[in-house]
Amino acid sequence: MITQIIDFLTGAGLQLVLLLLGLLPTIDVASLPLAVPQPVADALGALNWLIPVGDLITILTVWVGAIIAVNVALVVMDFINSVK
Repeated sequence: MITQIIDFLTGAGLQLVLLLLGLLPTIDVASLPLAVPQPVADALGALNWLIPVGDLITILTVWVGAIIAVNVALVVMDFINSVK
């Protein structure tokens, strides 16, 4: 029961975020006047040989998710401790 409610809320939240992102205009990153310094570009190219970009994005996504989960757990623990 609770998991269904949580799944519904997270699904609704994800749909809302996707709707808001769909309303934003698309930006061509190549047209931005930002230039990556050559040493950084070389380092990213070398990093791509060791860790493919898809795997790197997966690792960063899991890492950010873990950070968010820990912060939520800390807030819940503080709330529980304050109620006692």
